[in-house]
Amino acid sequence: MNEDHVKYDYQLIQKFADRLYAEANGVVIHSTVVATMVGIIAGYVIAAVTHVQTIGFVLVCAVVAGGMGYVRGREKAFTLKMQAQQVLCLMSTERNTRFVAVSVSRRSAEAVLQSDRPAEQGAAS
Repeated sequence: MNEDHVKYDYQLIQKFADRLYAEANGVVIHSTVVATMVGIIAGYVIAAVTHVQTIGFVLVCAVVAGGMGYVRGREKAFTLKMQAQQVLCLMSTERNTRFVAVSVSRRSAEAVLQSDRPAEQGAAS
């Protein structure tokens, strides 16, 4: 059975967090623009079917849809930033845990070496 172990790569995790933040920065604008366009098209279609004043109705639909897109974009951006923070927190926890584990293992090794020395000195006398 071939066991390939995945190695921990902090740079990959950092890159993922950076991508999440970059996406979060653009999602508000993208969501607002797309929703505004949908509002314009929907407003025009509804105005044409119902024979209401086209320009005013289209503008109202565009503003309402754009506002909804903005709110949706902000929520999505918050979610992406929260995911990035979770990833960075996990990375920080791993780094701190590794530091403590290395520290403890070094101290344990030093303690073992020191406990062996008196036994060697007692045997030599």
